[in-house]
Amino acid sequence: MKWIRRIWPFALIALTVLVWNYPVYAVSGRIEAASGGKVQVLSSSGSIWSGRMQLGLFDGSRVYAIPEQLQWQLQLGQNNNWIGIAVEHPKLVAPLHLGIAGAGINVSEGELRMPASWLGAMGAPFNTIRPEGLLQLSWAEWQSGSSLTGTLKWLDAQSALASIRPLGEYVISVTGNPDTRIDMTLATNKGPLMLEGNGQWTNGQRFVFNGYASAQERSKEALTGLLSQMGRLEGDRYRLGVF
Repeated sequence: MKWIRRIWPFALIALTVLVWNYPVYAVSGRIEAASGGKVQVLSSSGSIWSGRMQLGLFDGSRVYAIPEQLQWQLQLGQNNNWIGIAVEHPKLVAPLHLGIAGAGINVSEGELRMPASWLGAMGAPFNTIRPEGLLQLSWAEWQSGSSLTGTLKWLDAQSALASIRPLGEYVISVTGNPDTRIDMTLATNKGPLMLEGNGQWTNGQRFVFNGYASAQERSKEALTGLLSQMGRLEGDRYRLGVF
């Protein structure tokens, strides 16, 4: 019909303007719902196309505000993507770029550095152990349908329950394809506190992890209090968990 052909360009413009200015606070509830309430939006400004927000982590009883705001900017038709988004935060070493194209979703390589104390917001046992030091999360460039690789390092590891400082350095390595199976390993790079473990997640099944904590002989007495909060004693090691 002729009237439809005449009006559709104006309708498209109106829809674009509406979406462009869609307030970010309108999607805040979806962020909280998707995270199971763990991530809270404390404040926000701007639209879904360009804006900023401050996030908080909820441990079940209180909210821990993440310092400094997260910023984003949506982009159209750049770098072979239909839609892209650039995310910035002081804890990100470089802006994070996410894109949607014909081949699916793609994510740029990146690195996030944050205080280990933020883990306390995840609840037990971290709110009891009260870890300190630096968490360094890094990942390689990834595209949907392909395998991913990433590492999480706990550097200059410390705990409010241990007089020995630092406790050591630890790394979690993750590899695999989210469509099929992802494998995880926990290892100790150095230190009197020794952590080890491995886990697997298979699509459609629960995540399964087996891990252990122990201490070097000369440090056992000093670390007993910490170890007892990390898991149950089995022989001369403490089982971190079976999920």
